[in-house]
Amino acid sequence: MNIIHVTHRAWPVIGGSERYVHELARRQAIDGHEVTIVATDADELSALWDSAARRVEPGAPGEHEGVQILRLPVRTVPLGSVAFFALRRLTWLVSRISMRAALALARFSPWVPELRAVLMYQPADLFFAWNIGLEALTVAVAREAEGRRVPWIAIPLLHLGRPRLYAMRHQLHLLRGATVILAQTERERAFLVEQGLDEERIRVVSPGLDLDQAEQASGARFRQKHEIEGPLLVTLGALAYDKGTVHLLAAAQGLWEEGRRLTVVLIGPMEKAVQRALSRLPEEQRRHCLHLTQVSEEEKWDAVDAADVVALPSRTESYGIVFLEAWARGKPVIGAKAGAVTDVIEDGRDGMLVEFGNVSALADALRTVLDNPMLALGMGQRGRAKVQSEYTWDQRYDRLRTTVHEAMVEWRT
Repeated sequence: MNIIHVTHRAWPVIGGSERYVHELARRQAIDGHEVTIVATDADELSALWDSAARRVEPGAPGEHEGVQILRLPVRTVPLGSVAFFALRRLTWLVSRISMRAALALARFSPWVPELRAVLMYQPADLFFAWNIGLEALTVAVAREAEGRRVPWIAIPLLHLGRPRLYAMRHQLHLLRGATVILAQTERERAFLVEQGLDEERIRVVSPGLDLDQAEQASGARFRQKHEIEGPLLVTLGALAYDKGTVHLLAAAQGLWEEGRRLTVVLIGPMEKAVQRALSRLPEEQRRHCLHLTQVSEEEKWDAVDAADVVALPSRTESYGIVFLEAWARGKPVIGAKAGAVTDVIEDGRDGMLVEFGNVSALADALRTVLDNPMLALGMGQRGRAKVQSEYTWDQRYDRLRTTVHEAMVEWRT
């Protein structure tokens, strides 16, 4: 079977959804399918609206672990982020009045002129459309699947910390046309049902982890390579305001000003808001920050293993694979009380939850974990047990494979 995944960014870009897409595609390829990921050339997320933001290098490989990867150039509207977000607000307003007009505006979110033509010429028996918040991708998939009369599966990746951006009338219209909708948590499924979508066509299939990779990690190797001693805080993924990275730096600053030892490791592409926040730190404090834009899988796991705590206090998580990765190495986690994260982290049991943007609460959570090693150990061990019993990729992929098979049978009948 020829399977096409359409998403906003793909390997080698670091991020939870990027890893999720690639792991599904990789396992489908192992099953013997011909699998292609069609993505934009954005490296930084802001490249979807800012022409000056970083793109994936043109020479990046077009194949990884048996999966073909097509990267299409994304075009940006004049005035960059100002125009892009104004256009998003206009789309939201228009969606309440005219479905057709909203869908016409949606093609700029993001603007990938080549997408429809590329999909037209790709062999496809099944499409996956990822991320309804960037609905131009789903529009292209829905039109192509309908034209070919083939099934398509929507994985909307709802960021329920900001729900109105994922429940526009035209977005829900698109999802109603999907053969199956895959939600990642029960909270996401319930939200979709509340919006009037057919409960029978919504399945809950969350991402998982390959524990074999985690078992090879060496925190000592990471600490030795980067000459790190003492308490270590790690955050990874897109480093952006909405991910809570700015607040994490502010919380760390509070700890440094108390005279505490702490190294902060930031792994992933860094957005401008975080660059500004980092540059405003006193030089002495900046020396305790290590930014790694891209790392190998080995070094990522080494960093997680080296950490005393892994934090991602984000309001834009549709799930939070980072938390699973931290638990795989027995680490406590800190997340935000936003959307799906509250379905993943059990506050006080395997991690801690704080309100998004509350720097004081975030600093208190860091103090609690760093000052109470037995508490931190217990959280990490309970998280690890949860991953081993519920969240391995073998378990999760079996469920997804069954869901896809049922969808294909249902579509044929």
